[in-house]
Amino acid sequence: MDTPFLTVADTFAITGRGLVVVPGPLESEYDGPRQFAVRLKLPNGEQLRAELTLERVFQTPPPKEYRYACLLRGVAKSDVPVGTEIYLGTG
Repeated sequence: MDTPFLTVADTFAITGRGLVVVPGPLESEYDGPRQFAVRLKLPNGEQLRAELTLERVFQTPPPKEYRYACLLRGVAKSDVPVGTEIYLGTG
């Protein structure tokens, strides 16, 4: 059984950039590619495809644990409800 890479707790649309999904993975726990195709499994069972980019975010004051910012492209905020599971790859 597939394990989701992330489960969406909230989303924020940024014009010209994409859809930010939170929480992102902890930097200390993820050392893979920063851009890849993903499969989204919505709470209603529907599945979508998108592109995910992980970006480092610098904050002041620094948090206890840094997380990557997750930008989805190819979907709108209304397409990605809370509870959506994100899987690496499109298989």
